Amino acid sequence: MAHPHMGKGYAKNRLKVTRIGLIVIGLIIAGLLFATKGMADDHRKARGWFEREEQHHSPLFGRNDEGNETAGQMAAWLLVAANLPVALSLLIKWTNTFVPMGNGLKGALARFNRFQKKHLMRFHYLINPLVLGIALWHWLSSRCKSTALPEWGLAVMIALIALGLIMKFRLCPKQFRKSVYRLHTQPLVFLTMVMVLTIGHLIVD
Repeated sequence: MAHPHMGKGYAKNRLKVTRIGLIVIGLIIAGLLFATKGMADDHRKARGWFEREEQHHSPLFGRNDEGNETAGQMAAWLLVAANLPVALSLLIKWTNTFVPMGNGLKGALARFNRFQKKHLMRFHYLINPLVLGIALWHWLSSRCKSTALPEWGLAVMIALIALGLIMKFRLCPKQFRKSVYRLHTQPLVFLTMVMVLTIGHLIVD
C-alpha cells in the first residue's frame, strides 16, 4: 500500500517539473523569436494585428526617434543577471529531486545552492529595480506607437518587481503574503512578460 504522503509528494514534484518545463519552453521560444528577427520583415502582414497608425515617436524629446538600443540591451542582460540565482536554484532543486545521484553529491549541490542564494539573491532585489529604471528610460526615449505590446510587457515587469519588493520588505498584511509570493514566483507570469516584450520588439524592428 502506498504511503499516505506519497500522493502529495508526487503532485508537488510534478508541479516543480511543470514549472521548470514552462521556463525552458519559454526560453526556447524566446530564443527562436530572436533568432528569426532578421526574417521579421518578410511577415509584415502579421503586424496588422498589433499595429497602430503612428510610428516611432519619442514623447520625451518630441521628435522621431528610433530608440536607445543600448539601454534596451542593458535592461535585457541585467534582467537575465538579476534572475540567474532564481533559475540556478530551481535547476539545482530539480536535479536533486529527479536525477539519480549519491547522497554526497546531492548534499554538495544543496550546500552550493544555499551559498549562492545567500550571496547572490541580494542582487536579485537590487538589480531588478535598476532594470525597471533602465526599461522605463528606454521606453520614454524610444517609445514606438506602432504597437502597444512593449507597454504591456513593461506593465507586467512593474507588477512583478513591485510584488517582489512587497514580499521582501513585508509591505502587505501577513494573510496576503503567501498569495503575493505565489504570484511573484509564478513562471507563467514571467514567461508572459518575456514573450510580450520579445514579440513587441520584433514588431517594432
